[in-house]
Amino acid sequence: MRAAVLVALSVIAGAGTVVAQVPPPPMGQPTRDPGRRPPPEPVGTAIIRGRVVSGDTGSPMRRATVNLSMIAPAPPLATAGAPAAPATAPGAAVQITTQPTGAFARPKTATTDQQGAFEFRQLPAGTYRLSASPAQYAAGYLSMTYGAKRPSAPGSSDPGMPIPIADGQIFDKATVALPRGAVIAGRVTDENGDPLARVQVYTILYPPGSTRGQRTGGGGSTDDLGQFRLFGLPGGDFVVVAESRANTFTAPNAPPETEDDKLGFMTTFFPGTADEGSAQRVRTKVGAETPGVEIRMVTGRLFHVSGMVTDSQGRAGVRTNGTLYKRGPGTSFTSTYGFSTDEQGRFQMRNIPPGTYRLTARQQPMMPLQRNADGSMQDQGEFATLPLAISSDMDNILITTSAGATITGTVVFDGGPPQTQGGPLQMRVNGAFADQDNMMGVPPPQPALVTPDLTFTMKGMSGELLLRAGAPGAYVKSVLLGAEEIIDTPHEFKSGERVTVVMTSRVGTLEGTVTDTEGKAPNDATLLVFSDDKSAWRNNSIRTRRAGVDSGTGRYRVTGLLPGRYYVIALPRERANALAGPTDPSLFEALTKEATTVVIGEEEQRQADLKVAIGG
Repeated sequence: MRAAVLVALSVIAGAGTVVAQVPPPPMGQPTRDPGRRPPPEPVGTAIIRGRVVSGDTGSPMRRATVNLSMIAPAPPLATAGAPAAPATAPGAAVQITTQPTGAFARPKTATTDQQGAFEFRQLPAGTYRLSASPAQYAAGYLSMTYGAKRPSAPGSSDPGMPIPIADGQIFDKATVALPRGAVIAGRVTDENGDPLARVQVYTILYPPGSTRGQRTGGGGSTDDLGQFRLFGLPGGDFVVVAESRANTFTAPNAPPETEDDKLGFMTTFFPGTADEGSAQRVRTKVGAETPGVEIRMVTGRLFHVSGMVTDSQGRAGVRTNGTLYKRGPGTSFTSTYGFSTDEQGRFQMRNIPPGTYRLTARQQPMMPLQRNADGSMQDQGEFATLPLAISSDMDNILITTSAGATITGTVVFDGGPPQTQGGPLQMRVNGAFADQDNMMGVPPPQPALVTPDLTFTMKGMSGELLLRAGAPGAYVKSVLLGAEEIIDTPHEFKSGERVTVVMTSRVGTLEGTVTDTEGKAPNDATLLVFSDDKSAWRNNSIRTRRAGVDSGTGRYRVTGLLPGRYYVIALPRERANALAGPTDPSLFEALTKEATTVVIGEEEQRQADLKVAIGG
């Protein structure tokens, strides 16, 4: 039975209409300020050299990429009355170390030669971290940091061993052995056990402690015997997925399908279910192969989606590109299906499996691209986005694109604007999606440049957003829409609205030392600071902060904290992974039973020494 759909809702941007309610295309070059130049690169006399080899055979890894970055020294614990150190933006990972007093070297990259050798010369004295990644055609190996005990992988980090070096010193023992990744091998068949060729197979990794999966690895395709081999995987728990990927693009005037045409292979999870929640996980080990993963494809009803795209002036959306992003329970978007409109703005897709989707349609901006003085694009093109729950055929969807909402605002500094050296204040206001996972494929608004009179204009706003900003030594204290405080309240902006962003330098600092059960500095711990106000129990709250813990000293420092009462807790990697992405407030509730309570005042420094909370 077909469900005819013809609705007119406000587009997420608030300026157009749509009919019904992922990685996105590039947004052009990043915003930049003309005339700004990076500081001169410091030059020293130290040298770091070494080799990249395979962990299983010891043979040289040719054309491997080696990255070298300078580490700021661990912060000494501040004394009472000392000024707070600069902080990172709320919601981002917090830098736990102070800026060195000398020049700071920018990250460097080298490529290994035929013997797997590399060298970095003219390095200033300091402490460095070095990592290596395999070449394109050695993808069966995993990236590794010098001195690390496990490879780099989603949800797993091992900072390895830092390399301290003095002026004139040569460190020539930087050998990095890349481990061979895990392999999952198996076969895909139909309901009769016959092999299926050209079926796409990929994996969804569930990091330790996390209930949210993420697509990992490049995937592969079955051969004529239905066999597949997925390589270069980290160790962990995976769901293995098979998709037949039948052609979905169809001309809008194509003849209707027959009943047989409407049957096809569903997205199938190992061992043979269309329900991701019923999938059986496959555990892998680095350097080992897991064979015998047999997937029997499920057959079911596939659907078509058709409609028309118009722009905000009612004109046909000619040659508009669209994408349908599929999302499963507990995962981000895993599959995409594309379409393009014809000369009348019409489109049609077929062979769409049932499920939860987000559809996006975007008109390309006029060429050549026109840019503002700060480098941002003047015209991003009109777009629309809508959620779709597909369980039947959907016809006559009408989508109206929009350029998004435009708002204006003023920035106020409660202690007066910060003093700048060598030019005007460089500041931008950013719009962040409140639920990034649910806005895949939607272009974020361009950051708004704050003018010398402390006003700004932000365009292309869509969906529920949080406004954030940063300035030298100042942090967001309040975001007002009229008299309403929306600093931590997601808001769908409408054109013509005006906001006031209040900045403050009267912030607090929290610092201390973290130890494990043996009284030593933990190797892989995450510090979490969050408000005692339950309404702020989510990752993107202005009062939720994460910080790294120095693996050598166990020290941490979190700056830029607004006054208030907080919980602070040090978590092992597995428990921190459970807090990635959209977070259930009940997870914060559980952490309060183990966390330490601290009260931070304006311009106050507090110290809290912690043990890693292992739970249980």
